[in-house]
Formats: sequence, structure tokens, C-alpha cells
Amino acid sequence: MPKPQCSVVIPAYNAIAFLPDAIASVFAQDIADIEILVCDDGSSDGTYEWLQEMAERDPRVRVFKGGRLGPARARNYLIENAKSDLIAFLDADDTWLEDKLSREILFHAANPEVAFSFTDYRHVDMAGNRRSTAFDYWQPKWQPAGTGFSVLADAGNELLATNVVGTSCVVAKSEFLRIANGFAPDLPSAEDWDLWLRLAKLGPVAVSSAVTMHYLMRPGSETSNRAARTNAMEIVLEANRKAGAKAWAMRHARSRILTSKAQWMHEMNKPASALAYGWAAFAYRPDRRALREALAFSRHFAKRPNSVAAANSSAGN
Repeated sequence: MPKPQCSVVIPAYNAIAFLPDAIASVFAQDIADIEILVCDDGSSDGTYEWLQEMAERDPRVRVFKGGRLGPARARNYLIENAKSDLIAFLDADDTWLEDKLSREILFHAANPEVAFSFTDYRHVDMAGNRRSTAFDYWQPKWQPAGTGFSVLADAGNELLATNVVGTSCVVAKSEFLRIANGFAPDLPSAEDWDLWLRLAKLGPVAVSSAVTMHYLMRPGSETSNRAARTNAMEIVLEANRKAGAKAWAMRHARSRILTSKAQWMHEMNKPASALAYGWAAFAYRPDRRALREALAFSRHFAKRPNSVAAANSSAGN
């Protein structure tokens, strides 16, 4: 049988509330010659049974069963079983917009040397309200004009400094994914960022400002993961320092980590610590965005009762 034009990789764990919309958004693409590989990673909510029914109705759906592998191992498992030379990633709670896949497939067909491509995406809350896009929020200095794809200059350092790559926006060459050994399963989080940086060392990276995906903002999911992600980001940053990352990229990445710590402290109701991390982030990257966030933490701290006592308590921790 001929290879499909693209293999879509979806890890799923207790995702029955979201997975039908995710897969429907794949079917809505104007590409018929695809395969959809889904790894049910030990769900208890009927996800696996629903997938089996879907596979019986449409042979393009291939179902695999995992035993709480975790997202990194589940994706790697599916990558190894993918038949196409191109792999598109989609998380079970995200959805693609129409024409997302066809544009990227055409670009990769014309540019086979590109290791992976990605696009902008929009945050959507649980009520369906549309929020900012990733590029609008992070304001990367390399944001391309228009909706076409362009190769990102110095991709490794740019993506180290400002990681705006949404996993569900990525289309990658399976050859490069296998050379890179896929996602690092031993990282506690941030395995996506780590993989994009390693892929950027293997081949060109292309980006488009087109918004092609809706990222679902699930309450509590980021807060519960904040500590693990911050720890993983430190590991990734140190690995790239040893590999010779540029000083400016290291400073910007350090600023992002400190901002993440500030947000974590804010969520933990530790305003003095959030304030300290916020201004430390600005010191590493003194731009408008970092200043705006530091001032926001300052305002929050000023509104707290007994803020001097809170600061002293935080300093003693």
C-alpha cells in the first residue's frame, strides 16, 4: 500500500470529553490520504472503547493501547508505528482549523530539507471564548509577516530564547524525529521544547503566522504542572548551555524560567516571592513584556495586607 501523505499522532488519557472534537478536526482537513494514530494510555473513562468503535467505522484510525506511558513515550510509540514521511502532532484536547494540514504538507513537499514546521495558535477557554494567540502573547521578534512559511534564521537560539512552538501545530519529518530519538521520556516536563531544540540542530525550521489550531486552556492543568515544567526547563537550558547556545538566548530563556517561577508563586499565593522572581526576570530581559509582568506582580504585592510582613516571611523561606 502507498504511504499516507501524513501520519497524525495523538496521545490520549481519559480524554473522552475532548477527543471526538480533536479527531473531527482532523477529518475536516481537505487531505483524505492520512492515518490517525491514537494511543490510549490506560484511560478509565471509555476513551479506548470509543476509539475502537471509531476505528471500525474508519480504517484511517489506528488504535494503540499504552499502560500509563506518559505523553512522551506514547508519542514515541506512535512515531515508531507511523507509515508516513511526515508526522503531525495533535493533543487530545486541541483542535485544528480547516486547511491547516494541506498547507503544511505542500510546504514540506516543496522543501524536503526542513526538519519541522509550526504555526501560530489561539488560546480558547473552557467556555469557548477566544483569547490571544501565542505569537501575540509572546511577541517574538522574528514573527513573520503574512501566512506563508519562511525558514527561521538561527532557529536553535531563537527557540531557546522564545519557545512559542505549540505541539499541536507541528509537522515534522519522521526521518528527523527518529534520528533525534523522539521525545525525551526522562524529562519531568518540557519534553516538547527539548525536542524542537534538538531537531533545530538537524535541519531547517519553518514558521508561519497563520493561526491553525485552538489550544484549550483547562483550569488547573498548568498550575499542577508548573513545578515539574520549571525543573525540566532548567535541565533543558543547562544542556543547551553546554552545547554552546548564545549568551543572549540563554539570558532570554532564563528570563522565561524566572517568569514561570513568578507565576507559580503567584498561584501559590506567595506575592513576595512572585515579586522577586518577576523583577529578576526583567533583569535578564529588560523589555516591555518583562517590565509589564514585573509591574503586575508589584501591583498584586502592594494590594496584599501586611505586605512588609509577607516579604520578610518570604525572605526567610
